[in-house]
Amino acid sequence: MKTFLNLRRAVLLATLAAAPFTPAADQRDTPALTSFARGGVDIGDLYVFRSPSNANNTVFIMTLGSFVGTKTKAAFKPGVHYEFRVDANFDFSTDLILSVRFKAPKANGKQKVVVTVNRGFDSSDELATGDTDTILPLSGGGQFKAGVFDDPFFFDQSGFDSTFIEGESGFPRPVGTAKNFYGPNANVLAIVMEIPSLSIAPQSTAVGVWARTVQRGVQLDRCGRPFINLMVIPPVPRADLSLGDRRKAFNRGLPVNDVADFADDVKSILTSPDGPYKRSESDANALTNLFLPDLLFFQVGNPNGFGTFISSPAGTVLGNGRRLADDVTDILLNILTNGAITSDNVGDDNGLKITDGSVDPVSGITRAVAFPFLGIANNPPGELNP
Repeated sequence: MKTFLNLRRAVLLATLAAAPFTPAADQRDTPALTSFARGGVDIGDLYVFRSPSNANNTVFIMTLGSFVGTKTKAAFKPGVHYEFRVDANFDFSTDLILSVRFKAPKANGKQKVVVTVNRGFDSSDELATGDTDTILPLSGGGQFKAGVFDDPFFFDQSGFDSTFIEGESGFPRPVGTAKNFYGPNANVLAIVMEIPSLSIAPQSTAVGVWARTVQRGVQLDRCGRPFINLMVIPPVPRADLSLGDRRKAFNRGLPVNDVADFADDVKSILTSPDGPYKRSESDANALTNLFLPDLLFFQVGNPNGFGTFISSPAGTVLGNGRRLADDVTDILLNILTNGAITSDNVGDDNGLKITDGSVDPVSGITRAVAFPFLGIANNPPGELNP
């Protein structure tokens, strides 16, 4: 797999159809997941980064649901496997599975949770068991917490949905008019896990990470890089069904099959004269090779974030995982539009809520460092901010 080396540093975008409530980086990205009742299995964002409190550890975060506490029930789905999957040798298949399962909520709202690890698929080792909303130590080192948190994601989804994804002008909205659809007080379900990096791969190894939800053997949703399904899988524009609706098939797919199954779809979207990108054939080929297979590439021990080019066995690839404060929207918008759009004019509005040691761009204050790095849940929880 070769990547596109002549791309600028950029930003992403997020989103789905022009509906009153639309998806975040990955939420509600198919008709099968549009109901907020499905929020407990609907992956929003995947984050992977070097721990800010221990350089020898790696952090995995999976967020789920939209507007938890107002639109999505504040509970994980019993009987569902929530999985972080790691490709450690760049064959795009899975070498390590970190799996999380939940029981039904108790009277106090907490759920029993069991965390396991699978290597080689012939055995499963328990890493922790306990309750949600509690920091649990992991066998072999590290810690875990699952529960409701402040949503760290920021993006002008309303402006994006109503214009750009439909191939129309008017995006980005001006500074002051553009708003973070998810902020500043929306909540998400989240699973946070910090483990020793050596349990994943040696330092400086490039790995591919993706997350998925599985129920009774059926994969319900998956997420690697932000917004791939929402931005470059048909239909785009949403009313153009000439290629069919491929989003559910994408969510049910495996990264190892992405190039064979979806490369032609992605190229068609990127080159469509009626779509938002209007790229040349050569650009579309390069971008398709950049984004497929849909894995979030991370170089173990590298402190940099999304948008970093890293070395891998397949050559130079776009990494380096994703940190909470990374403006993935701007990075991907820049890449997909070849620099025509460089920002959605919405920046990190998390203030001092997140505790990952990054710098709050508004106040200039360095944030504290404390596991689980996400902000505490908002009470009362916020609604959408159109």
